[in-house]
Amino acid sequence: MIEVAAATLNAVDIVIAAGTHYLSPRSLPTVSGIEGAGTTQDGRRVYFSLPVSPYGSMAQQALVRTSSLVELPDGLDFSTAATLGNAGLAALMPLTHGGRMTPGENVVILGGTGVVGRLAVQAARLLGAGSITVVGRDEAALESTRDLGATATVAIGERSVDELSTAIGQASSGADVIVDYTWGAVALAALRAGNRLVRLVQIGDRAGAEVTVPAQLLRSLGASIVGFMPMHYGPDGTSQAYRTLTDWAVSGRIAVEYENVPLAEVASAWERAPRTRHKLVLVP
Repeated sequence: MIEVAAATLNAVDIVIAAGTHYLSPRSLPTVSGIEGAGTTQDGRRVYFSLPVSPYGSMAQQALVRTSSLVELPDGLDFSTAATLGNAGLAALMPLTHGGRMTPGENVVILGGTGVVGRLAVQAARLLGAGSITVVGRDEAALESTRDLGATATVAIGERSVDELSTAIGQASSGADVIVDYTWGAVALAALRAGNRLVRLVQIGDRAGAEVTVPAQLLRSLGASIVGFMPMHYGPDGTSQAYRTLTDWAVSGRIAVEYENVPLAEVASAWERAPRTRHKLVLVP
């Protein structure tokens, strides 16, 4: 039993509650929330994920399996700890596990202006990327990623796939690892801008659920497309990645952007979450 101190409001929470996700509850009532941070009954400070149904994280208490706990380092506040869970793992692990990035490689982040993308920019910088190119629609938000470590930005605008591919290739000097939060035509354009053996790590599909990728494109580049979810790498992989993120946060090497919202105001937070570029954290 965890005394919850902070619970993030994630896009996946909204989809789960809508009943369209494989984690959507089969019976009601249930409590929303896939992750949070708080204190165990014996006083340990922990991050936790996937509470035992029907006990979600958006509550004063949550029931959690011991295997789903990660102890927190001293100096890390609960809201930062919660934000670095789902969002942090989806930023770091596509680079280290899905894309097997090595120092000096060129990273392209598609849809990189949101919460996860902004963390991915910083992770790529700390991992020693040769260049970090952020692709998105909001030009002001794109420009702000330069403060986090982006070396170039590309606005999607009304460009054709060929035009967008050319822009991404010029900005990045060719992509080695593509972190894809968009899919659709944007992903195809980025693949066309890839260097030999480019790896695209597929995480989200905000720009479309389907795209046609020519077989000849994959063969000519030796390209690979990898579907990503943290669970594919097991509890040891996710715990190790999470500890890397918390070490960076405690030492001040990454900026973790969040806003605390009283749990009683969950309705308004739920409504505005899709429009924010920082994490909303519910505080009981």
